[in-house]
Amino acid sequence: MENNQGVLVACHECDALYRREPIPVNARANCTRCGSVLYRQIPDAMNRCIALYLAALMLWIMANSYPFLSLKVGGLVEENLLYSGGWALYKFGMPELGVLVFLTSIVFPFVTITGLLYLLIPLRFSHVPPFRGRVVRVVTTLEPWSLIGVFFLGTLISVVKLQDLATVIPGLSLFAFAALLFVYSGARANFDSELIWADKPNLREDGLGGSTSVVNCHTCGMLHLRDTHPERCVRCDAPIHFRVEDSLHRTWALLGAATLMLIPANLYPVMTVTKLGKGDPSTIISGVIDLMHAGLWGLAFIVLLASIVVPVAKLLTLSFLLTSVRRGSQWRPRDRTLLYRVTEVVGAWSMVDVFLVGMLAGLVSLGFLATIEPGIGATFFGGAVILTMLAAHSFDPRLIWDGMVSEEDDK
Repeated sequence: MENNQGVLVACHECDALYRREPIPVNARANCTRCGSVLYRQIPDAMNRCIALYLAALMLWIMANSYPFLSLKVGGLVEENLLYSGGWALYKFGMPELGVLVFLTSIVFPFVTITGLLYLLIPLRFSHVPPFRGRVVRVVTTLEPWSLIGVFFLGTLISVVKLQDLATVIPGLSLFAFAALLFVYSGARANFDSELIWADKPNLREDGLGGSTSVVNCHTCGMLHLRDTHPERCVRCDAPIHFRVEDSLHRTWALLGAATLMLIPANLYPVMTVTKLGKGDPSTIISGVIDLMHAGLWGLAFIVLLASIVVPVAKLLTLSFLLTSVRRGSQWRPRDRTLLYRVTEVVGAWSMVDVFLVGMLAGLVSLGFLATIEPGIGATFFGGAVILTMLAAHSFDPRLIWDGMVSEEDDK
């Protein structure tokens, strides 16, 4: 398009600078250095996003208005709503875990959906909504913590685990939530952040003034000349910096805290299942073993992968990346960036165990027949997962390429 001629775009993961060129419909432009996506060409993206986010909002309302799951044992029926898992954890004396489940499965998705609708609908009619930059910052911050897919996986695992205990009856809310997952994912896939800033285009090539040193805003992607850049972005008013301040120190600190959290998380019970007055506490490992003994090998593998393999692998991977950056390693920077990208994406799926415990605790409360109580291990595990996610967000992948950039400049 003519108004995009000469517009520049910087890669968020390696800081490579490109001229934004026209690409075919449904295509995407990738960074030639690290392989990350720079921008995409989505046909009728504005109308698609508005329609999908409106549908997501209606499905969210339905999912929170009707019964989610019901458990039937003989003549007893235990019914819960979508928020029951978080509320059950709160009642069992784990308010921090209950709030975490409530925020990541209900509140953050709602804020993300309504925030984008607040931005897109006025822009569709050529009106700039008030506080646009502030809303963009909130949505950008909360979107990675909207764990709808992880919560739904935890729900499916809880349904399988309860098959031997009672009859599980899915409610209308469960189907609405499943539809919400697909619609919300489709909306995110069709979203282009440039829709929000059409009236404030990015830095153009003729504005460089012979310099190629720029600072990239990680909230809206606006480029600023490094020698003259303000403390806050001129487009979204977010704080901007050449590199994340104290990235290595903060990431090491968060990794250390997460490692300490994982020790009690695996030693203490995450829940206690009581049947007819008898029950034993269950740790993460013993829960996996019980699933294997029950013949549920696929489910045991999922729990093992999400609750043990992924957290440990994430700690080791981030430690390797931090060490390589500290030593100024020149070894395969593209592969290290890909390793970081995968680590950042899969880390949130460890929350499936926390959602599982909350779902079971909220649903199974049948008095003497059966009860499920969360254990202190779940709190430690939830803390470990959050700390590893914060560690991944605090690590600046551009540090991987700084040594490569300087080497190229020397040549």
